[in-house]
Amino acid sequence: MPFTDDANTLVTQFLDDRSEFPFVTLAPLSYFSPLTGETYTVPRYFRTDGASVPVAIAALPVIGPALLQRYFGHGVFHGFKQGVLHDYLRRKREDGTTPVPAATAHAIFREALLDAGYPTDMVENYFAAVKAFNSD
Repeated sequence: MPFTDDANTLVTQFLDDRSEFPFVTLAPLSYFSPLTGETYTVPRYFRTDGASVPVAIAALPVIGPALLQRYFGHGVFHGFKQGVLHDYLRRKREDGTTPVPAATAHAIFREALLDAGYPTDMVENYFAAVKAFNSD
């Protein structure tokens, strides 16, 4: 498993439902990417929204509720841990740079989702969404 921390566990706390990043990591989360050969570590106290699947998806006529159920796990969206990693890889640091370019962050996100065993159709939908909406 490319997530390399003890017990492969993400530890977060919900802070504020009105914040752009309502969750905070309570322990570092490390991921080794076979794609790049690098290890990326999300630091403790990193603010995140996790897997930011828009809840508005539920409002889509006919298929909205089914899609929401498809992507919603046990209290969080499927791929939440991988979403935290992606948030970290895309977040600008104080110097204005990101840890990796957008295309690399998206590819690592896809890689981590596939490694976790999520269904290919879900992974490809998430991958298409980040490429379309998070490539600035």
